[in-house]
Amino acid sequence: MTPGAWTRPEIERLADPRSFMRGLVYHHQSRVEIEAHGSDVVTATVRGSMPYRVELHRAPEIAWSCSCPVGEDGDFCKHCVAVALQVSGDELERPVPRRARPGNGPDVGKYLSGLGSDELVDLLLDQAESDWRLRERLTARAIASGGGSLNVRTWKKRIDAVFGDSRDFVPYAEAGGWAQDIFEVIDALGDLVDAGQAAAVVGLVEHAHRRADAAVQYVDDSDGWLTDISGRLGELHLRACEQAEPDPVELAGRLSELEMTSELDTFHRAAATYAGVLGAQGIATYRKIVEPKWKATRKAKDPYLQKAFRAREAMIGIAQAGGNPDDLIAVRGDDLRTPDAYLEIAGALTAAGRRAEALDWAYRGLATFADRHWQTPPLREFLAAQLRADGDDTGAEALWWEGFERHPSLDSYRKLLAESADPDSSRDQAIALLRARLDAGDTDAPTRNPLLDRGPATVLVEILLYDGQIDEAWAAASAYDCDERTWMSLARTREETHPLDAIPIYERAVAAQIDTKKNGGYRAAVDLLTRIRTLADKAGQPERFAQLLASVTAEHARKRNLMALIDKKRWT
Repeated sequence: MTPGAWTRPEIERLADPRSFMRGLVYHHQSRVEIEAHGSDVVTATVRGSMPYRVELHRAPEIAWSCSCPVGEDGDFCKHCVAVALQVSGDELERPVPRRARPGNGPDVGKYLSGLGSDELVDLLLDQAESDWRLRERLTARAIASGGGSLNVRTWKKRIDAVFGDSRDFVPYAEAGGWAQDIFEVIDALGDLVDAGQAAAVVGLVEHAHRRADAAVQYVDDSDGWLTDISGRLGELHLRACEQAEPDPVELAGRLSELEMTSELDTFHRAAATYAGVLGAQGIATYRKIVEPKWKATRKAKDPYLQKAFRAREAMIGIAQAGGNPDDLIAVRGDDLRTPDAYLEIAGALTAAGRRAEALDWAYRGLATFADRHWQTPPLREFLAAQLRADGDDTGAEALWWEGFERHPSLDSYRKLLAESADPDSSRDQAIALLRARLDAGDTDAPTRNPLLDRGPATVLVEILLYDGQIDEAWAAASAYDCDERTWMSLARTREETHPLDAIPIYERAVAAQIDTKKNGGYRAAVDLLTRIRTLADKAGQPERFAQLLASVTAEHARKRNLMALIDKKRWT
């Protein structure tokens, strides 16, 4: 989808206010991983406590699906919101706390500035009687001014209370409210840091993290609330440590234990995150604790067993904290299973001024994962940037041409044009390449993964549609065929001028939606029937729709939910 295919007003209309705001947060937290991106469809994974698969379509009409419980019910969930925002192209502001929003009422600040100190004290104390968070914030400031300390025991009880009893399961419907209560306490702990109680907050956040980690076992976290809680606890803990400056050796001991034993990622690669707080002494202590565990598990048959995985990730954090790329290579050398590993090493070598080695690692990554083209663009981008820095624009462009030749796709085509010194020439060459392959009988997708790879015919049609060559795209699809989603895109672009061409495509889609045997599919089928009726009338062949409707009602008469939707249309 091109930028602007989805607009913020449209997304807000599809989603309820709460889902929109949660999706906006997910978008700003970079939780969306785009996997396939065509002119009228995008497929993505959104990371919560577990990954959810999202598909957004704009042909023939707006449609969506998500593997989360809310999405399976047909609603435009927060995961759909996050993906739509990702491809919207709009520059979106981060959510702003309500108190920071400008208002149209009286100037309250001016009014308060005119009150005497006694009146202000009375106002605050009155409000504090009913606002525990304000009361605790004032108490914290009073203690700090007198050199005292918080009642940690009371705060731990408050934390325990919001997390609840582990014997009481928190169902999906209640998880959102449960999380909001926890967010309130986390915000209050942040207030305590601002009030000069950072040292106490460090321990309280660690206590809260352990409770959150235990909650994995008794909370239905389908919407990823625990991931949000974990992220906010991690940010607050780092801020409190930076202010409190705890003993680095003791901190290293606690952080390593938390990282190595936690389900949540609050302290993932903590040595790197806390390098400025730990210092050389703390990092050395961290290494002393973790390295023996890493050595004991580094040859595990399954590198993703919890102990082995956590020890390796902790060691990667230690290597990053130390800034020596050889340490990173020593650890990553056992775990070169993704292009990211090669890219991470290349980045570390570049930062250390070892550019030739960095390029070698990046090229090795491209060669090793030549069959995972959807994962290698970051490596190509890294290499292209390095080549362009050397003035080798031709070499940089060749990288993207090679990527398109190996695995043609609309995304690699768009990248090729963006990097080309002569986009028109590159466009002609790319289209000629696809036609030549198809004429030679090469119709297979590179990896036969329909979500990540299209065959050359589908790619050709997608490219022609992207370039606005509608008639050429139709001719290519008619000659070589393409996948159903691309046929739907074609139908949408062609229905205005050639309604009879679009109708057979929509008829196939009606059958496919009914075959899902889900209410969402039935609704989509009826929407398509409505469109077919309009097109049949436009073409002067209303009997075409009448015949289709008769066929559908006869074949699926026992599907009561579908029949109820059709009856509401009063077509007969």
